[in-house]
Amino acid sequence: MEDKRQTILGLFVVGAACLALGTIVFFGRFDPFSRSQVAEVIFERSVSGLDVGSPVTFRGVRVGSVSSISIEHDPRTNRTFIPVTVRLKPGRVVFPRGVAPVRPSVREMVASGLRAALLPVSLISGESEVDLDFVPSTAASVHPAIAEVPEIPVNESRSGSVAQQLSELPLRELANNAGLTLQSIRRLADMLSTGIPQFLDSTTRTSMKASETLDAAHDAIKQMQTRIGVTMAGIDRLTGSADQQINGRGADLHALLVSANGTMTQTRAVLTELQTLTGPRTTAHANLEASLNDLSAASAALRALATDLEQNPRLLLTGRRQ
Repeated sequence: MEDKRQTILGLFVVGAACLALGTIVFFGRFDPFSRSQVAEVIFERSVSGLDVGSPVTFRGVRVGSVSSISIEHDPRTNRTFIPVTVRLKPGRVVFPRGVAPVRPSVREMVASGLRAALLPVSLISGESEVDLDFVPSTAASVHPAIAEVPEIPVNESRSGSVAQQLSELPLRELANNAGLTLQSIRRLADMLSTGIPQFLDSTTRTSMKASETLDAAHDAIKQMQTRIGVTMAGIDRLTGSADQQINGRGADLHALLVSANGTMTQTRAVLTELQTLTGPRTTAHANLEASLNDLSAASAALRALATDLEQNPRLLLTGRRQ
């Protein structure tokens, strides 16, 4: 009975282990049975920041790591080489659907233009990585006498340009500028530490004055509202009184308008009669013209008599001789 219980317990442990391994393989894309490919990258420049375990990437995606770094010196030519062995994970490469998953070897990829370059990972920590990319236009410079495994040529243009850019950085000027900036920030902080309390006091006083002004304005508005209410009440009373007076004088105004209308009618009739009497073809108009002519003749005779008397006053005694 005890053996059976131990057997069941052992099967349960084995099943749990298989389940955990299957979960890791399925969800973590981890294949413990996949074979890794070993290659070698031989640098002639400095590999500062590169160490065992440093990442090997393909266009920024990690596909392996550095497994060893060594130094080989040729006394005949006085040249020093730094072979870097990298271990690649072919399982990171996924093929499209419908394409046979035939994984090319390192030599085939090198023939297709695979090149390696040393790139910095962080300027602060100084770490570096080996980055791979296909650059068919770059000539392959290999070292068959040194490489013991398939070699990936170095793309000197990428490694050299990055290293040259890093070496040309004005680090001392940047450090001096950073120091000056920190000093300016410190002075600004000191100024703020002394000026902010005064500013806060001034702001507090201004806020208090503004609050007092708002209170006074509020009181004035209340008084104005009271006065406006009294004024509106007076206007309402005046309007009611005016309405009453207009209603009381309505009959008088109506009688006045009727009388004025009658007067206007009589005036219009009188004007019509005057127009009839003074017309150019009426008898009154002819008599008036005759009377005016007689008056004109009499006036001329009197004017002649006055002229003669002025010249000869004796005419009043002797009379005008024929």
